[in-house]
Amino acid sequence: VVSTEARAFVNAGHAGLTFWTPNLNIFRDPRWGRGQETPGEDPYLTSQYVLHYMSALQNVSDDGLNSLKISSCCKHYAAYSLEDWGGNDRCSFNAVVTPQDMKDTFLPAFE
Repeated sequence: VVSTEARAFVNAGHAGLTFWTPNLNIFRDPRWGRGQETPGEDPYLTSQYVLHYMSALQNVSDDGLNSLKISSCCKHYAAYSLEDWGGNDRCSFNAVVTPQDMKDTFLPAFE
């Protein structure tokens, strides 16, 4: 339903073909304030959510007869969830994430 309505907006000239969804940030800290936009804190659940959500939006099927309804672009890339905190903003903040945390927590949704 979401992709059908989105495509109607595209066809009517009210939107572009690329939609910035889903938000696949890992939700760890409720102070971030945008938890309702994410699937949660579990990396596996997030990856499965993204797989099925994007497949449905883009009209991906097993029969090979795919026609792109809309283009879905995941947001945001790994370890990105800062809006404004302690004088830092998302354009200048340098998140220091261990390689283990990147592999185990943040990158599974992109696999």
